[in-house]
Amino acid sequence: MASNVYEDPTIVAGEIAAGRHRELIGGLWDEMGPHQMEFLKARGLEPHHRLLDVGCGALRLGALAIPYLDAGRYFGSDISESLMRAGYDLELDPQGRDKTPWGHFRASADFDFPTPDGPFDYAIAQSVFTHLPLNHLRRCLAQLASKMAPGGRFFVTYFECRPDQNLFETLLQPGGVVRTRDTIDPFHYRLDDLAWAIAGSPWEFEPIGDWGHPRGQMICAYRRR
Repeated sequence: MASNVYEDPTIVAGEIAAGRHRELIGGLWDEMGPHQMEFLKARGLEPHHRLLDVGCGALRLGALAIPYLDAGRYFGSDISESLMRAGYDLELDPQGRDKTPWGHFRASADFDFPTPDGPFDYAIAQSVFTHLPLNHLRRCLAQLASKMAPGGRFFVTYFECRPDQNLFETLLQPGGVVRTRDTIDPFHYRLDDLAWAIAGSPWEFEPIGDWGHPRGQMICAYRRR
């Protein structure tokens, strides 16, 4: 879900056939899977919780979360069904597939999430909205609200435009690797933009900031009232 290459199923199929499903989600497989997992555990994720992985791709996080969580507690969504299927078949062992039925995954470009047997306690979208305009985040939050438990948190990564920076200029993000813009992928947002996305909704905005992302993405939380 985090790359425009997903819009061409022929390219996706070719990359998967060539064994490059891990690269399709932006690389950093060995770094970002453990990084997300440790972040979630530090914020209280326990095995009995239900976790939704928004933009789960080839299960970079899922391959670690599924062994940690109790059976049936991991769910994933992505724009590319074939990429999720590659992760499901290639990154999970038989025990992992037994713990997480294929029905726990939903392919959708419109944030049509899988329906759990109880509300989600945690959700995370890592390097998803860095590639999408802000209204996509607002739609995602609206679609997710009814499926989250009261007090449940949805963690979202973003590239920040600080108050002392010009929103309409190209910005070099921390780490010196990624350049962002306000209208071209990858996008940057102000914190006020992220708070605006939940106006009139049952969410509360919790800024967090730097979480040690190697390409300078910040993170925030939306807490379900």
